[in-house]
Parts: sequence; C-alpha cells; structure tokens
Amino acid sequence: MHLKMTSRLLAAAFLSLVAGCQGEPTQTPEGSQSAQQLSAAAECVQRFDGITTCAKGNAVLSASEKGVQVTGLKDAKTDGVSSTFNDAITWSQDARVRVGSATGGIALSARDGDQVVSTLRMIPGKDRQVQVAPGFTGSPSGAFRMNVYNNGNLVGTTAQPQSMIIIFYSWWDFLDWYYWHWDFFSFRTRTGGSVGQDGACGWRLHAANTTFRVKLADGKEVVGDTAEFIEEIGDGAYPYRHFSGIDVNASATDFLITGESFGQEK
Repeated sequence: MHLKMTSRLLAAAFLSLVAGCQGEPTQTPEGSQSAQQLSAAAECVQRFDGITTCAKGNAVLSASEKGVQVTGLKDAKTDGVSSTFNDAITWSQDARVRVGSATGGIALSARDGDQVVSTLRMIPGKDRQVQVAPGFTGSPSGAFRMNVYNNGNLVGTTAQPQSMIIIFYSWWDFLDWYYWHWDFFSFRTRTGGSVGQDGACGWRLHAANTTFRVKLADGKEVVGDTAEFIEEIGDGAYPYRHFSGIDVNASATDFLITGESFGQEK
C-alpha cells in the first residue's frame, strides 16, 4: 500500500467527510435522503428480510430470485440504493459489481435516521489498484485504525489520520466483475476489551477469490484478503449506538445485490 496525505482541496473533492458513529451530529450531506423521502418519491422493493431497498437518483431496481438488479448508475454522488431497517448494530451486503470505466467508483454511507454517521469511498483503477477513503469524526483528529486479515488471521494493523487515502495494489480492476462483501458495524466491547471503543463505527471489505498488497504506516508490506477500518473515539464523543440505513451509491455498468442482512443488539 502506498499511503499519502491529501491536501484539503483534494480531500474535499474526493471525500465528503461526515459525522462518525461517535461525534456531534451533522447535516445530511449531498446525495443522502431520509427513508421517508425515499419511500414517498422513489421505487422501493422488499427483497431481503426486514430491509426496504429504495432507488436513488437515476437508479432503477428489479427484484428477482437472484437478488436486486440495479441499473442507471451514472453518478456516484446521486445514483444508488438506500437500504432501511430498524436499530441495527451490524449490516452486510453481497454484490456482484463491475465499475466499467476509469471514472467510476462506489460510495457507501451509514445513517442513523437522517444523520450520516460514516462514509467509505472506493475508486478502482488500472492494474488492479484501488483507492479507499474511510470517513470518521469520532475524534477531533478524525483518526481511524486499519486492520488487515488474510484467511481470517490478522496480518497487520496500523493507525491512520483523517483524510488519508489508502492505496491497495493487485486487488481489482474497474473492467472486471467482482463479488463483493462489505460490512458496517457499531463496535461492541468484548470482555477485557477497551471500553473506550464501545460504539465506534467500522467498515469491512472483502472481494471473493482475490488478495491485495498494502503497506502499513511503518513501511511493512502485507498481503491480505480483507480490510477493516475502525474509528478512534475521542473524549466527549456523541454516541450513535445504532443505525437505521445504508446508502450504496455507484457509477457502475453492472450492479447486482445478491444478499443483504442486518443484526440487532441482543
């Protein structure tokens, strides 16, 4: 992985940074809509248990036994799908995706009602290079931790500052199909764990049957198949203990959601 700090201008253009699972609530960013607005004005389907999936922007949905086919994805700022559910602490989605062009990309946003609590943007390039930018505000620095796994084993962990764009190598190309599994979760402390991380937002990415190379902050290069990003919690953070929706926007030629689920606190 090559790590680079972006200028404020580049960060603003690439990443619409919004409130994390911990942090003061913020205004809903461009391209995000409430579930009520979507249900009233957009095409919606209920293909997966307990989840209402609505089209955003120019997107068109078609539900079948294969899942939910999404077409019309031209602009990752406005076009996509919005999934709504109740009081979740975990969410996962499986999708078959082909971005199809060098200008394409994928942008995920987690919501608590109308408040966007965290974001994740991915831009694939040539030679299977992918830029990933998580968005958190759980601390004044906006810092987060990246964990890298291979076959379920932790192979590297490193702290990252706000506005860090992480470049993964040998992962996926915008011209190819990939089966993606992405997760969002509100961290719960295990016995003996750090109570200070309780309620932190986290994203997890995995593409089937492929690995990537990435460099940690100390320069060490590791090979993994799953990347995880968890926000660092600062003093006085405002806790979002649950979330109620995920928006997945994309500029892509093919997008089929094959599975989706959420979990609630027991």
